[in-house]
Amino acid sequence: MDEEYLTNFEDGPFVFRLNDNGTGPSLLIQVCLERGWRGYQPEMSEKWNLWWRGGLPAMHRRSLHAWQFINHIPKGSSICKKDNLARHLKCMKKVYGSIYDFSPHGYHLPLEYAKLAAECSKNRSKSFSKEDEFSDSNEVNELNQKIWICKPVGQSQGRGIYLFRRLSDLTCDSNSVVQRYIERPLLIGGYKFDLRLYVCITTYHPLTVYLYKEGLARFSTDKFSLTDLQNPFRHLTNSSLNKFGPKYAECKDRIGSGCKWTLRQVRRYMNQSGVGSGRGWRLWQRVAALVVLTALAQAAGIPPSRNCFEFFGFDVLVDADLRPWLLEVNLSPALANDCDADEIVKKPLLHDLFDLLGLPMCNTGLSLFTVWSKDRSKENAVLGSCSDEDSENSEQVPDKFKENSQWNKRTEAHIVPRTKFKHGRPGSGRSHRSSLHTKPSPSRKQTRPIPAITLSFPPKYVQQPMEPLTDETWGRYSVIKKCDQKQRKCAAPLPTPWGNGRDWSAAPNSIGGWTKVFPLESLPFMRNDGISNAFTNKFQCLDKTARKKSEREKPHTQFSLFDFIVFAFLSSDPNFKENKKRMQTDYDIRTAVGNIARYNKATRLIERQYPDADDDQLNEALRKELQYHIQIWLPDK
Repeated sequence: MDEEYLTNFEDGPFVFRLNDNGTGPSLLIQVCLERGWRGYQPEMSEKWNLWWRGGLPAMHRRSLHAWQFINHIPKGSSICKKDNLARHLKCMKKVYGSIYDFSPHGYHLPLEYAKLAAECSKNRSKSFSKEDEFSDSNEVNELNQKIWICKPVGQSQGRGIYLFRRLSDLTCDSNSVVQRYIERPLLIGGYKFDLRLYVCITTYHPLTVYLYKEGLARFSTDKFSLTDLQNPFRHLTNSSLNKFGPKYAECKDRIGSGCKWTLRQVRRYMNQSGVGSGRGWRLWQRVAALVVLTALAQAAGIPPSRNCFEFFGFDVLVDADLRPWLLEVNLSPALANDCDADEIVKKPLLHDLFDLLGLPMCNTGLSLFTVWSKDRSKENAVLGSCSDEDSENSEQVPDKFKENSQWNKRTEAHIVPRTKFKHGRPGSGRSHRSSLHTKPSPSRKQTRPIPAITLSFPPKYVQQPMEPLTDETWGRYSVIKKCDQKQRKCAAPLPTPWGNGRDWSAAPNSIGGWTKVFPLESLPFMRNDGISNAFTNKFQCLDKTARKKSEREKPHTQFSLFDFIVFAFLSSDPNFKENKKRMQTDYDIRTAVGNIARYNKATRLIERQYPDADDDQLNEALRKELQYHIQIWLPDK
């Protein structure tokens, strides 16, 4: 851990900054304040610790100070544009084959309009029957034609998206992506839905991917039907669009009011609807593999960075055969608190995210005890208890879900209660208020009085009084004042570990609800510069063999004549170092894709062997098959 970082957080506050204008989601602000952080003020200039913003400006594409963090990685948002995502996946599919066949086939307009026209003409000729060819009528049976969906590249939240069958219905006035429409999606109560998964990539050198155990299922508000392609509330699942639908507030069949569920509710529905545990388990493993393969698609073009991370929102559609399809990747997914499902998912997600990144928790003794005050009755209400069956199947959240929160554990460890708790201890999921609290708002009803709680914090964790941040007081935060000009000129390149000591070459398997889905234990160990030791050893052996330093020295790896020719050609190139690094990166990606392919093959085999086994048995079988001893990602039941 850097000395500047320790000096920064020893006494002073942790300052968070939102966008350029200081505005951001209210839920994010609430979580930051609950952690005891201080909001950024314009007069602070560059004196901030965490900057949460929509994009990474060019001026900040430099190495941050040890005490500064930002929620974007330079050049790490390429997959968030629809055309770039389709281009990346198409290139990876050409190289690695069908393992990248998880995105609908599509075309870029206007560049590939001729190819789209040829495909539509081919499909149109197939839709004619033999009787239609000799009949006088030239009408085509539209129901037999394939359906396409057009997505403008420069728009989001469902704007500008429409469906069509005939090429004459296509209107393209900007760069767009046209893809095959999934005509057989998995339905719940007759309504289409997709999954919003939350992914955190802490670094690309080495690539480290975390997937959150909880997420959202977003529903359309009108029942799915292919006879009506003009109604967006039947085919689009964007919550920003469906919340304005005429049936949004109605109690819809099976899903209830609103348009969102949690992943926990989706798993519960699948168990009730007769989906085998093996099939459901393999669905989630395929989803995790899909996330990793998508991240690998752009990994080759990401430069090394420090104190940067990416927070993505993956939109995945599940079809009737329980096959996941990637729709798009969202940069900085929405953190709005529009319904109960948002509050259930997003608030713990942000706390666990900051714990994963190693950002500090400054106990203030104020609102930390009301973080888990909401019980899971809201989640059961989101299920839509419109029938007796739904109300009978509702259940309370198990206590272990609350206990898995690392920030909750950390808070409890630093609290020494002086009185006896009648309503449970802090962090147990029930509402608590301390004597330090202000008067509760009138809108919050109290069914019974809550006794005053006297808290005693160790001096180490007591929040110090906030002092004005002047140039003098900021001295302990600035790395510039900790070293002179000569030291900064002669400084070595920044290492992979972050300023707060996070070393992602030895990343934790899980923290809170975040589970590491890459790298797997079976992958070769990757050095700090992203180069695997397996490739480095092979390259060094080639170097020693080519130079013939010693006749007794024999390479421990067998090489072909082609390897020597390639090595000799690259050695004569003036850009030898760059080519070597590029070859090393390609080798790492090829190795990673091969391991993911083996992972998918093992999950398919285990599903066939144990179709009715429970999650624990399936996970143990997968660990035994792959010698994979870390936690396996699965949404909570």
